[in-house]
Amino acid sequence: MAIQRYNPSHIQSTTFALVGLNVAIAIADISTGGLLERYGWARGIDVQYGEYWRIFTSGWVHASIMHIAFNAYGIYVLGTITERLYGVKPLLVIYMAALLGGSGLSMVFYDPNIPTLGASGAAYGLFGAVLGFFYVRTGSIKGIMQVPMGRQLLLWLGIGVFISLQPGISFLGHLGGFVPGVFLGVFFEKLYMRHVDVWYWVGLGLVAAMIAGACVYGSFPYNRASWHAVQALRAYEQGDLARGDEYLANARRRSMRNDGTQKLMTHLNAWRAGHAEAPERFNLSVLRLPLTHPRGVTFKGEHMPDLPFTFLKGPGSAEPLESSGDAP
Repeated sequence: MAIQRYNPSHIQSTTFALVGLNVAIAIADISTGGLLERYGWARGIDVQYGEYWRIFTSGWVHASIMHIAFNAYGIYVLGTITERLYGVKPLLVIYMAALLGGSGLSMVFYDPNIPTLGASGAAYGLFGAVLGFFYVRTGSIKGIMQVPMGRQLLLWLGIGVFISLQPGISFLGHLGGFVPGVFLGVFFEKLYMRHVDVWYWVGLGLVAAMIAGACVYGSFPYNRASWHAVQALRAYEQGDLARGDEYLANARRRSMRNDGTQKLMTHLNAWRAGHAEAPERFNLSVLRLPLTHPRGVTFKGEHMPDLPFTFLKGPGSAEPLESSGDAP
């Protein structure tokens, strides 16, 4: 792989394209009242239902103007450095690996009822890659501290960790982007120096496998109650009540460690009991309430059943339950 060395005169066209794409999607989202945000965010219930693309699209939609502004600025500054150091292909590898790593790790550990969104995982991946470069060049954290730009980056890292630990921010989304970014920054710098041995290639394979594993497990967490509950919803939706009851029984036998899973189980238990007595009231529209409805849910003259997910009342009203940022 040909790697381009740092060139201040190089026009970082790929970084501009990444920033431009994120900003364009944010503008389109604002103009549609947040419709793209709801189509794109990643929420465990939706992903486990079969909308697997959300693990990728969640890295391209944002919750607010400030959200896109911070991420776009970070991508621009750190992407500029990364592209000038290594060129286009390594930049894209780092960006995509960090995006998927952050989304996948969030899907594995966060409440399946809370949406995650934003390009901050990818931005933290670029952050990690630049720190990885300085680590190779200086040989230690202490060495990074002796470089003015290195000290500035470590200071911003500390601020970033503090922000990541605040409510409404996805710490794991940032971590899942940062860690692959650090390794890839080290890898590409060692590759440029022709110091890459077999262990670096093994490490590269392990990083790729961990990212893929997080995305796959986040989509198919077979040992969790939420996955069995979502499969029960799908079976009921297809009219197979017996198979749905079997999945629901499997879900009851598993630990429900978070509020989202408990709400989903409450909803399905109530729907199943209600459907047996009043199927016209507890119909498929009511069954599908736990899913994200980008345009909202409209009940035509029907009495709204008292269920955990009846916060979706009309077109354009579907919002995160408790999240106004990246994640819970």
